[in-house]
Amino acid sequence: MIDLTERLDAPTEVQRMLRDAAAAFFAADGPGRRVREWRGTLPGHDRERWRRMAGLGWLGLCLPEALGGSGLGAGEAAVLLERCGRALAPEPLVAGALLPAWALLHGDSQALRERWLPALARGEVQLALAAGAQGDELDEDDGDAAGGRRSVEAPRAASRGAGFVLDGRCRFVAGGAGADAFVVAAEGAQGVLLLLVEASQRGLQTSTQTRVDGGFWTELRFEGAEVSGAQLVAGPAHAQGVLQRALDLARIAEAAELLGVMSQALETSVAYIAMREQFGRAIGSFQALQHRAADLLIQVELTRSVVLQAAAAADTHGSDARRLAIAASQAKARASAAALEVTKGCIQLHGGIGYTDECDIGLYLKKAMVGAAWLGNAALHRRRYNELAGDGDEASAPELIAGGEQPIRRDELRRWLAENFPPAWRFPASRMSLKETRAWHDKLHEKGWVAPNWPKAYGGMGLSGYEQVALQSEFDRHGIVIAPNMAVIMLGPLIIRYGTEQQKREVLPRILSGEVRWCQGYSEPSAGSDLASLRTTALLDGDEFVVNGQKIWTSFAHEADWIFMLVRTDPKAKKQEGISFLLADMRTPGITVKRIRNLGGNAEFCETFFDNVRVPKANLVGGLNQGWTMAKSLLGSERIMIGNPRGARAPFARLAELARATGLDRDGAWRARHEQLRLDIDDLEAMFVRCVEVLRRGHELGAEVSMLKIWITEAQQRVADLMLETAGAAGVSDASMALPGGALHPAHVFFSARPASIYGGSNEIQRNILAKAVLELPG
Repeated sequence: MIDLTERLDAPTEVQRMLRDAAAAFFAADGPGRRVREWRGTLPGHDRERWRRMAGLGWLGLCLPEALGGSGLGAGEAAVLLERCGRALAPEPLVAGALLPAWALLHGDSQALRERWLPALARGEVQLALAAGAQGDELDEDDGDAAGGRRSVEAPRAASRGAGFVLDGRCRFVAGGAGADAFVVAAEGAQGVLLLLVEASQRGLQTSTQTRVDGGFWTELRFEGAEVSGAQLVAGPAHAQGVLQRALDLARIAEAAELLGVMSQALETSVAYIAMREQFGRAIGSFQALQHRAADLLIQVELTRSVVLQAAAAADTHGSDARRLAIAASQAKARASAAALEVTKGCIQLHGGIGYTDECDIGLYLKKAMVGAAWLGNAALHRRRYNELAGDGDEASAPELIAGGEQPIRRDELRRWLAENFPPAWRFPASRMSLKETRAWHDKLHEKGWVAPNWPKAYGGMGLSGYEQVALQSEFDRHGIVIAPNMAVIMLGPLIIRYGTEQQKREVLPRILSGEVRWCQGYSEPSAGSDLASLRTTALLDGDEFVVNGQKIWTSFAHEADWIFMLVRTDPKAKKQEGISFLLADMRTPGITVKRIRNLGGNAEFCETFFDNVRVPKANLVGGLNQGWTMAKSLLGSERIMIGNPRGARAPFARLAELARATGLDRDGAWRARHEQLRLDIDDLEAMFVRCVEVLRRGHELGAEVSMLKIWITEAQQRVADLMLETAGAAGVSDASMALPGGALHPAHVFFSARPASIYGGSNEIQRNILAKAVLELPG
């Protein structure tokens, strides 16, 4: 199984060193050995090993050096915690060190920080945070803006002299077994307080309950426990903010640990099905199991993308409570759901042996069950994310979309769009063509905004992945639904890399100006997803190729001026070895275009016939018979294009508008489906940016880009399905619905989503590709 982190990510030297050190630390442990050794045995882990982890700097990883820490951030914590999850480490690194440390670090008491945090960093003590029922509650101050419920079990803190008297209980405290002290959230007369209570405190009784993973929940009972004022971590003015910041950082850390759990579970299962034989061959060669494994891989990499994004947000915007909360809930929602889905799927891949205790895969399932529930489950965090993020137009959204010499401000872009994009074109019933919207292309060209993905040296914008997504999101928000410019997204980057200097001078400027419209000639009636089987020939005759054959599904070929296509230039060579990449003028004699009407009544698709079409040899891009290399590059660009979140964003925006009009937005069951869809799209955005950044660094994307194509096209179909259901009878009328944002025809949206999982290589073929090229399963 290929390590996609090495392909897609750019960890810092410190992160690499931390990852390698953690891998070496856990390498001596057999799979599941220490979990089995300590399960059901208090305190659930080896305190000597706890001190060894402290010696590596892990317990004080995110503490400043002045307090004995390593001074690192959430990004480094995520790297470490993933390795802990992979190893099923029983040590409560998040619950017993990082979470309480964050609470003390950001609290009001310097004395408590200096007393406890250096000792924690040295491994001399273990701490825990007790805040309500952590398995079920979000511990928010109220239940509206943050989507939480006020904890009904928080202890009460009554003032007595300069101190406090605690009564009540905290349940499901993680890391409490063996803890030397607790940071306790209590209800005071003026609001929430955070107090440092030592385990030996008179009036405190603790008890433990075994969890399914063999670890422990701790329950704290306070009966007249007198705590001095010197133990106040944070008073009513700051305690809630300090608590939420610590919890949100812990949610990101726990999401990283769940990522490690599911990653190792999948790798173990892929290795198992690759060697387990049934019916005379490895079961990993069975397509049904390959497709299941490919879907689990997508869940793992979606989670990784979101965790990386959330950790970066914590390190960059950690003092912004709302942005941190949004990032934390997104990460915890995805990780909680994915960890359960992946580990359950891995049980299935193992078959009957997976249900036995002797098989380690069950240990990963149990670890996922606990991690998914602790600090809020997936459903709770989906709700919190949607309520905090609003409609995506919140005041905390970054104002600067793109920097550099010509920065783009969000407010200025919105004004420009409102002034320049024709209102009649907003949210069309079907996507508009480049020919219909030539005037819009001209305006983009004037601004220099035609090619966000091209380098500036060739007339592009040179935007980063995040900037491209931010720019496109504003276009989608405004209702700009125009067919993708294949030349900008696919042909231009290929010419930049493989074209001659003359081709660059002649082709690139005319793409940018819109002077020439291009279509793509890849698929054929007998070579759809199996592109290497194409039969259209181009035989060299002097200084010209003579082209004969047929292309199909050539979008907007009837409007195109030129076509870029794959042709077979050596019929005798092996399938991939005799293919070349050719450019042809659509006005050349012998080219015939026939339009194909689709289910929605539109005719975007075309058949294109070539009958002794003569194409100059100078129109060959790259070397003769070298087209397959470029074909793979172009297919990667196409799948990047298809995998852009915009494919689902525009219909998703209309779905919300439709729900408001029908009143279904007030229905709890509908909202739950809507919340999950939103995160399906937003999480894909994190993986899309991750892939685009690979291209920005000058590297190639491989088969992993298929993950984008599968996820977004199926998300787009889920959006269309819910839209049709939301519209009811009106959705299947042969007429548009009048909505404030413009007319909407739900059936047309439903129809247009159907081929999304077919074109660009069907999703079934994409799963085959992932199984072979990424998971390395047998053929």
